[in-house]
Amino acid sequence: MKVLPFLILVSTTVALADDFKTVIGKEYKNATVSRVEPDGIVLKSKSGIWKVYFAELPKEVQERFHYNAGIASAYSAQQAVNQTTMAVARRGQPIEVISHGAQVDINQHLAPGNVTVVDFYADWCGPCRQLSPSLEQMARSDPEIALRKIDIVNWRTAVVQQFNIHSIPQVNVYDRSGRLVGTVVGVDFEKVKSYVAQAKSNG
Repeated sequence: MKVLPFLILVSTTVALADDFKTVIGKEYKNATVSRVEPDGIVLKSKSGIWKVYFAELPKEVQERFHYNAGIASAYSAQQAVNQTTMAVARRGQPIEVISHGAQVDINQHLAPGNVTVVDFYADWCGPCRQLSPSLEQMARSDPEIALRKIDIVNWRTAVVQQFNIHSIPQVNVYDRSGRLVGTVVGVDFEKVKSYVAQAKSNG
């Protein structure tokens, strides 16, 4: 008889993963909710971490997490202010992953006054793993270069559609004023370096 209470105790301590589906049909399978914010939930699974906004989720999910549109709107506005402040402070941060599949406002992540290199990659991509150390070394050794990494996660994510990515690795190089100088698809570090040199000379 002593076995039964023990089994009940064990079963209550196991967090169960759940499936979430947005109103446009995007699915997050076997995901656990790692954080609830006023404007959305942060989901975690084996394939990554995502923030999913309540506006994208069905009404029953919104109710389950006590979504309040007014509070969410105020929270989102404050987050936008914080992001702008962080973007200015980021100038000294050479390498940062800025998205795991979600849409991203690239202008918020450009390093003002420096050359910004944006690397679109995925953990499962062999050529990406080949190129990545060279890009990271370049950013660490040159204070005028900031590296921003975007993990596409898979071919169906919002960021893939946003930037029309068809092949990875893809590297975009932006000059000091935030203008796109060039795009390199594939493992061509020399081409990346030539665009960086061009971006620096743009003033």
